[in-house]
Amino acid sequence: MGPAPQRTAPAVWVAVGHAAPVTVSQFILTQRDDSSLSVSWLAPRQRSRTSVEYEVMFFEKGEEARYTVKHLLEPNVTLRDLQPDTAYLLRVRSITPLGPGPYSPEQEFRTLPPDTGALSGGVIVSIIFGVLLFIGLLLGLLIFRRKQAHRRQARPDYNTSGFDREKVWLKPYVDLQPYDDPSRGVLEFTKELDVSCVTMENVIGEGEFGEVYRGSLRLPGKECIVVAIKTLKSTYSDSQWWNFLREATIMGQFNHPNIVRLEGVVTKRRPMMIITEYMENGALDTFLRENEAKFSPVQLVSMLQGIASGMTYLSEHNYVHRDLAARNILVTHSLQCKVSDFGLSRILENDAEGTYETKGGKIPIRWTAPEAIAHRIFTSASDVWSFGIVMWEVLSFGDKPYGNMTNQEVMKSLEDGYRLPPPVDCPSILYELMKSCWSHDRIRRPHFQEIRAQLQHFISSPQLLRPVADFDPRVTLRLPSCSGSDGIPYRSIPEWLESIRMKRYISNFRTAGLDTMESILELTAEDLKQMGVSLPGHQKRILCSIQGFKE
Repeated sequence: MGPAPQRTAPAVWVAVGHAAPVTVSQFILTQRDDSSLSVSWLAPRQRSRTSVEYEVMFFEKGEEARYTVKHLLEPNVTLRDLQPDTAYLLRVRSITPLGPGPYSPEQEFRTLPPDTGALSGGVIVSIIFGVLLFIGLLLGLLIFRRKQAHRRQARPDYNTSGFDREKVWLKPYVDLQPYDDPSRGVLEFTKELDVSCVTMENVIGEGEFGEVYRGSLRLPGKECIVVAIKTLKSTYSDSQWWNFLREATIMGQFNHPNIVRLEGVVTKRRPMMIITEYMENGALDTFLRENEAKFSPVQLVSMLQGIASGMTYLSEHNYVHRDLAARNILVTHSLQCKVSDFGLSRILENDAEGTYETKGGKIPIRWTAPEAIAHRIFTSASDVWSFGIVMWEVLSFGDKPYGNMTNQEVMKSLEDGYRLPPPVDCPSILYELMKSCWSHDRIRRPHFQEIRAQLQHFISSPQLLRPVADFDPRVTLRLPSCSGSDGIPYRSIPEWLESIRMKRYISNFRTAGLDTMESILELTAEDLKQMGVSLPGHQKRILCSIQGFKE
């Protein structure tokens, strides 16, 4: 079978770095057969001599969740081991030292049908045997399904089981809302544990519903394991009881290495319990603050990549978290990060927008997208905004987003286009990714699967993490409403140092006898070095900020 004639597809756009998209040549199908596609495109014209790489994402039409990403040095790709007579969708983007641009629009290509030439006798016998085997399996499946249908007649009309987790991804998660009796709904998706198997040891925190314990779980025939135990306080209200059961129901439908695993529940005894795997290093924000500057950029990106993987899993199930923050990420002894705390989570409606709207309820302002604050509209895109804030928390080793700004100041500054400045020594390519997550237009924000792929690329190409983001002295963590006198936007040196994430040097300035903002205006790099500010990046940030006062 010779190669098919070349075909020309419509023109596409590929973005270079983070600049506006530039026109590139058309995709060209150079060759295809029943199991492969070869596609090429012309490299965009570059104003500089910077190197350009390419990233191709492709998947079978209708199977977007099962995508594959290839990294290329040349503007062409050959996709192999494909299904015959099947449509595949491709997306392409360029990657420069500035970072990746957005993916191009999807382009569709189809493999050829399988060769239908003469078949040998052995092949014919194999086909007949395969058909007979298929018919036998089909009859067995029909009998099995008929038996299962009889068993489910008294149950709600959901074609899933709490422990058939390999199948759950095929449909959105089920909420407790349709159940008249929430405790009955919980048993659909969780495992009721005998309270005698659970041992509570010491209190490790205070949850929304009650105390959280470290404990152990010993199931019959299994080894004893360490667990975390969420309890429902004895003075619970009806709404707290409902939300407690609802969180257990949500967790019982998850099965992903980057989402905290539910071991089971205790609902028939008091106190009611939610038992999960135990995470040795606790909450991510506290863990990072206790280990400031101890991890390399690659290690930090690996943590973020794990969080992005968990969020990709949720978004592919039309699920929105609504409270994604470093405090709700738990860390194992091996630094694996897992998404936790589903108290604010909601199932998205199965519509084109995939939104969830609420008239009230708690909203974590510092982590929430503008459209969710203003209109109570939540999507996976609003979770992407929150992920950008989590990135900032991780790269700043657990600092508080927006410093000491009030929630009202945060909301006003976001409306004015303000965005958090890069953390100290933050790789520029990661700050660019943060800013793309904070696009005011939610449609322009990347999807979680794209974020996950980018972070994986950074891990495999650590040289991309070397350039550090420039600090803009005009962008701080303080609003002009907090300004001092003489045009200096701070009332004290500690306030100023905190705003540029240099509060670690407050004592250095005090020891040097500098106690007013006016006293720091003539500082030089040599002065800072003598004061103990020895890191060049930290000197540059402080001097850039001082220079900003003079301009």
